[in-house]
Amino acid sequence: MKLLSYKAVSIWLVVLATLVLSLMAMLVTKVHIVQQYQYAYTELSHRVLAVRDDVFKIEISNGQDYDIISDALVSVERQVQSLQASLQRNNLSAIVAILLSDPQMEQHARQLSSSVSLLVVDLETILRLKISQEYSKDTVKLLQHDLWRKIPDSSSRMYMVAEAVDLPVEGAVPAALLASTSYQSLRIHQQLLLQLEQQIATKNQLILNAELRTSISEQGFFWLSVTENTKLKLLFTSMLLVIILSLYYRLQLKEQHRKDRVMLQTLTDSEQEKNLLSLVAEHAQDGFIITDHQGYVTWVNKGFTTISGYEQQDILGKKPAEVLQGKQTDKEQIDKISQAIKRSESIEAEIINYHKDGSEYWVDMTINPVKDSSGKVSNFIAVERDTSARKQMQDDLAQAVIKADVSNRAKSTFLATMSHELRTPLNGILGMAQIIEPNLENPEHRKQIQILLESGNHLTSLLNDILDFSKVEQGKLELEIEVFNFISVLEPITNTYTPICNEKDIEFIVENDIEAEQSFKGDKARIRQVIYNLLSNAVKFTQSGSVSLRLKQANNTAGNQGVEITIQDTGIGIRDERLESIFDPFTQAESSTTRQYGGTGLGLSIVKQLVELMSGNITISSKVGSGTTFVLFIDVDRAASVQPSNEVTEVAVSNLPDSINILIAEDNKINALVAKTFCQRLGHSVDVAKNGLEAIQMVQENHYDLVVMDNHMPEMDGIEATEIIRHKLKLDIPIFACTADVFQQAHDNMINAGANHVLTKPLQEQSFRDALNQHSQIICKIYLSHQLSKLNNDDNKIVALARHREEELNITEADIDFKQLLTACDNDNAKVENLLSSFKAFSENSITQLIQAFDSDDVKEIHILAHAIQDMASNFYAVRLNNLAKEIEVVTGKGIIPQLESLQQLINLLEVNMHQNQRFMSKAGRITNADKLA
Repeated sequence: MKLLSYKAVSIWLVVLATLVLSLMAMLVTKVHIVQQYQYAYTELSHRVLAVRDDVFKIEISNGQDYDIISDALVSVERQVQSLQASLQRNNLSAIVAILLSDPQMEQHARQLSSSVSLLVVDLETILRLKISQEYSKDTVKLLQHDLWRKIPDSSSRMYMVAEAVDLPVEGAVPAALLASTSYQSLRIHQQLLLQLEQQIATKNQLILNAELRTSISEQGFFWLSVTENTKLKLLFTSMLLVIILSLYYRLQLKEQHRKDRVMLQTLTDSEQEKNLLSLVAEHAQDGFIITDHQGYVTWVNKGFTTISGYEQQDILGKKPAEVLQGKQTDKEQIDKISQAIKRSESIEAEIINYHKDGSEYWVDMTINPVKDSSGKVSNFIAVERDTSARKQMQDDLAQAVIKADVSNRAKSTFLATMSHELRTPLNGILGMAQIIEPNLENPEHRKQIQILLESGNHLTSLLNDILDFSKVEQGKLELEIEVFNFISVLEPITNTYTPICNEKDIEFIVENDIEAEQSFKGDKARIRQVIYNLLSNAVKFTQSGSVSLRLKQANNTAGNQGVEITIQDTGIGIRDERLESIFDPFTQAESSTTRQYGGTGLGLSIVKQLVELMSGNITISSKVGSGTTFVLFIDVDRAASVQPSNEVTEVAVSNLPDSINILIAEDNKINALVAKTFCQRLGHSVDVAKNGLEAIQMVQENHYDLVVMDNHMPEMDGIEATEIIRHKLKLDIPIFACTADVFQQAHDNMINAGANHVLTKPLQEQSFRDALNQHSQIICKIYLSHQLSKLNNDDNKIVALARHREEELNITEADIDFKQLLTACDNDNAKVENLLSSFKAFSENSITQLIQAFDSDDVKEIHILAHAIQDMASNFYAVRLNNLAKEIEVVTGKGIIPQLESLQQLINLLEVNMHQNQRFMSKAGRITNADKLA
């Protein structure tokens, strides 16, 4: 059983003592109250008996006595009733009611009150009887006196005398006396007097025989017993209080003895500790210095002598700074220490001190003030530690960090340089292979070129892996945030790996449990790269069975919402001991893997770092011979779903003019040839500049619809040339930067200089096509502005709006995209013909109304027609027509008549597209007829 602590026992004893004192106070109060009632009832008993005796002895002849006794009776009755009422609970205060809670008190008071009330009634009755008796005596005396006077005969008088003295009378009542009415009255009063005497005697006997004295005695005894019992309880309570106080005193005495023992032990331990501390301070390697309040040394230990070379007698009575500090000691630190000592504050500092032999050494110093009982500083204690070795280590480490940083920058520079140097010839190899491939008819030659392209693409992939790893390692890899859905992520993956798996005769399973309408915000390209890398490994190491890709929305352990991606295969698997290091760079599951399957071992490392960069995690489980499963969670935020628009006008237009002027700035002849060939195969005119300076001269002398600008060139690089074109020449020509640098900084520099797009070497023909389509609107705008400027410069050719014959029109300006139109009509030629017929009717009517509106200077009508033409052009994917109509709509919206040349160009484009529609319809009709004949 757990013993109570000193504090708990003390509290309990204090509580008990308080309770006992409270009880004693209540008992003392009760004794006082009970004694008051005892005294009151004793006095009441005496008064009752005295009143009773007065009633017995009263002489009615004295009327004053009667009044006194009557008042005494009333007073006694009131007193007894008052005492009884005072003992009723509803007339008592709360505390008195608790103290007088004995029901016998009220019962005794009620009994005594009842007895006294009965006694008072009897005494009052006796008083009345005595009054009647006295009245009857007076009446008898009066009647006797009257008869004595009225009846003179002696016999009658003798008879009256005998009756009066109560003597026996012989013979009958005299007739004269008997005949007197007074005598009859006398006889009646005498009889009444006799009855009254008997009643008074009876009442006296009843009162004397009543147990009133007993009741009064019992009442007095009862209150006396209550008083004595209460006093006994008070005595017992006092003894209990004495016991509690004795225990409390004993406890305090015991605790004081314990404290004395503890204090004695503390003093002993403190003395031992002081001896130990003195021993430690004396033999510690750190230097200890004790000074007085003015800073003069009073004691140093051996550690100080070892560090500084100064003996105790060398420094006693001196200030440490005068002996230890020198010219290399930091003045700011010295001032800082001085100010702290003046303010009596603790201070830490690291400064240079000087050894007795003059050599420098670093010390880490702590100075603390020691205050006496009054709060004044009595001493200062300084602890010094020699940190020369640590400072030297820090200096060495700082130099090592600088060297490592220089080495890391050199590595990054090397990677960037090697990337550029490798990609430049690789661009030529892959570019020429792409150029040669379509022209080869020999299947064997085509197969060889495809192998060349595959090898080149694999080399490019290896370069990308190395550079991605380098960017992640340097923390330079940044995520692009865009709104996307996972269908757009999965489509290219499915299109890529479905034929690959079919070729290897393995099943490719894709399960997407994410709602098609749900959009997310994140780096779609990096997510796709992660899935590509994992699927690439899965397909590579799976010879039979299946490879599955599953996506679903999930929450991670922290409760964040995201996407869980599971990639599972039935491949060769990985041994357990290799799983821990599988994500390390340049590591593969087996040493034979590289020989059999190839690879750098960077793919999984890049995947892990990309996933962690996207606030996700990746886990792996595998069994040799059964396959491997990767489960990764990517923390991507949900975004508001982007509803696809049904309006044809919002479809991305990618049609370009048949022939635009392109300037290629490239110092490498092979790369220039590749880019030029790509452009020429698309039907565009191309000029080549050997460096940025030459490119600037050419854009000033000639009109170009697009500039393809290399980054690294002699005399002037691409960034500087782009900045001059944008900021100095103020030209808005679309510029495609082309660079072998894949670091984001290089791309950002080109974009910040003013480039519209960045192409990465080795240049892919499809990437170039995609870039042209992406920026076709800008290119078309530049192209149209040039065409309009040519018209504006020909002052004599256009004087009024007019129609043209087909042979007068430039058919190459037609820009309806029949391919997209067919796709929108589900390749239904009949629907296309109906649309083209409506376009012709609309165009004919619009041309007529434009000519009329221009002739009548109707700006509002031209504005309405331009808006209608713009809508129609959007529906037919006619970019030039749409842009020109939009420009005219903007001008007319301001209430300005557009230039004649602009309206004529709009009419020309309508006519050109109408004639081109006729050619398409004729060609489609021939194909349909041929199909029918076949």
